[in-house]
Amino acid sequence: MKLKILSLGVVAILALLTVTAYANPTAAAKTRLDLQPGPFAPNSTGELAFRIDTSGTLSGSVEAQDLPALGPHAFYVFWFVRTDTGDKAFLGPVVHRESIFFVKPGDGDLRFRAPAYTTGPHAVSSISLGASGNNLFVLIAENQIDTFVPHPVSAPPSSLAMMATI
Repeated sequence: MKLKILSLGVVAILALLTVTAYANPTAAAKTRLDLQPGPFAPNSTGELAFRIDTSGTLSGSVEAQDLPALGPHAFYVFWFVRTDTGDKAFLGPVVHRESIFFVKPGDGDLRFRAPAYTTGPHAVSSISLGASGNNLFVLIAENQIDTFVPHPVSAPPSSLAMMATI
């Protein structure tokens, strides 16, 4: 009798866990990564938090410290790139003290949400991670904000301010 009650209890717990998992189908684990400085901002530090939900929407935030000044005609723009497929998702410009211009050196942040790749062979398709090592988050010093094509201030990799590969 005790074994039957125990078995029913286990079944009830498993059923509850299953219902809970399906009640929130877009829940995905959030990943946190340190951003590595690139040639354009060798003294910078930063952190990235992101997740990709079951619909293929990439969302998260990035915080960067000690970015060099760019002047009034350049921007720091954050991208997600699948290096194995060439797909890119524009995530947006990093904001410095309530402005997209880094006239003075300093810190910046961005909250992003991208439902699809903006350019590449799978443009407008939902976002997915490739195999380990093929997923690049990159902050680029750009002279134009374009949601389809990066416009670096100098040829990469010299225009790369920060990056993280997973």
